[in-house]
Amino acid sequence: MKVKVIPVLEDNYMYLVIEEHTREAVAVDVAVPKRLLEIVGREGVSLTTVLTTHHHWDHARGNAELARLRPGLAVLGADERICALTRRLVHGEELRFGAIHVRCLLTPGHTSGHMSYFLWEEECPDPPAVFSGTGCPAPPAPPPSDPAPPSLTAGPPQGMRCRWLVVACAWRAQPWAACPRRR
Repeated sequence: MKVKVIPVLEDNYMYLVIEEHTREAVAVDVAVPKRLLEIVGREGVSLTTVLTTHHHWDHARGNAELARLRPGLAVLGADERICALTRRLVHGEELRFGAIHVRCLLTPGHTSGHMSYFLWEEECPDPPAVFSGTGCPAPPAPPPSDPAPPSLTAGPPQGMRCRWLVVACAWRAQPWAACPRRR
């Protein structure tokens, strides 16, 4: 799995994730479609899917133009407000692009329909990647009967390699189920 980090606008990023054997590519948070397509061409990959973390313009404004330029492109996300959405994803859903696995994690807070994506390949020395868009909100406080979360300063477990370590609510299976919906 190869991840291309693409700086856009003044302080944002979009990403191109490449499955190196099939040369299939997935884009994350398309804000500037022509720039993305330049890189797709340079890399010689086939762009099949867009994963959108949330509906805000700086993460989704390129979806409609990209879908127009690439008929049949899948535009996925959790929020019906995402421009050019072709399929709505749900929390816990898993996708596959060649050898790349994607786990969809609903992480409302920045927006009510915010989705983060955890990507990995089986039996691959490359570390996994998490795409969280604008970032992850702080988890709700655990009920008093739940054990306290592990120290956030300890870092990842020994031997674990991560591009990004996103700390989520480790003491619940569905940490965001109790959060109020925000717009």
